Amino acid sequence: MSPPWSTARPIGVLGTGSAVPGDPVETENLVDHMETRFGFRGGRIARAVAGRMGITARHLARPFADREELPRPGQSNAELAADAVRRALADAGSTVGDIAYLIGHTTTPGQLLPGNIAEVADRLGYAGPHIELRQACTGFANALMIASGLLAASDRPVVIVGSETGSLFFDPHRADADSGQLVNMVQMGDGAGAIVLGRTDQARAQICAAWFGAIGLGRAPGISLAPGAREFTHDFGTIRATGHALFDAGRDAARALGHDLAAANWIIPHQVSGRIGALVADRFGLPLARMMVQADRRGNTGSAAIWLALDELRRGVAKSGQSALILGAEASKHMYGGFAYHHG
Repeated sequence: MSPPWSTARPIGVLGTGSAVPGDPVETENLVDHMETRFGFRGGRIARAVAGRMGITARHLARPFADREELPRPGQSNAELAADAVRRALADAGSTVGDIAYLIGHTTTPGQLLPGNIAEVADRLGYAGPHIELRQACTGFANALMIASGLLAASDRPVVIVGSETGSLFFDPHRADADSGQLVNMVQMGDGAGAIVLGRTDQARAQICAAWFGAIGLGRAPGISLAPGAREFTHDFGTIRATGHALFDAGRDAARALGHDLAAANWIIPHQVSGRIGALVADRFGLPLARMMVQADRRGNTGSAAIWLALDELRRGVAKSGQSALILGAEASKHMYGGFAYHHG
């Protein structure tokens, strides 16, 4: 296995922000709606799967009135991303004009061209350079690698935003016939999270180290979206076979940079399910109380998940001087990434 790309160069965290569409939709209400609106017959199985995953609610950008839909007004991928950036800038005491570079990552863009981040820039009134990564649950880590290099050459803030509207890539008529679609139905969540990064002398909070790597060489993807497809394809056997290895690789990368899981006040694991905190705590012999998980209330929000969880941690969970380790994992081509965070 090749070593991850990593950096121990501290980065200032100037602000974070979140945006989710509408009120939370409880699993029971979602399944009931699927049964009455689309004639879904697998309600008992769907409820059992949701129970095993520990997901009780999520936010959705579509009303599920028709088989194929556009997002509700104001709740497109780019609109959610722009809202998250605005809130992160407000938290940082910065403006759009302060941004040196804008980085986006998503697997569910509103369109392929122009890039989703170009529409985000338009909605923000941002005329500067931007880049978009087509990446899911480790997009945050890859974006941090890029941001770290940019910040070494600039004194101005770099903004990262992860956003997903995965509910639009779900076919209600296929949930009975395809186990992957049934899992999508009870697991998916929509939203966006953003972070404003800058010099360490501009912020009390810091990202002290970060890493990004992959163990997917020669392996089939665990989750994929074929050209022109409107639904994700899952290979659950492949996902199960690599899951522990991705978390182990993240732990090893953190240790190599001088950060041990046992010393962290908080762990933010990959937000795949509401049970993931218990699984990670058990694997690494850590107290469950240290796990920061919101997938039970927001589902798996893909690219947005880590930034959403960090924003919540910063706004009411972490105390001054505490630390957090983030362990990201992605099934698409079996990637891992994370960072060490100090809450100032």
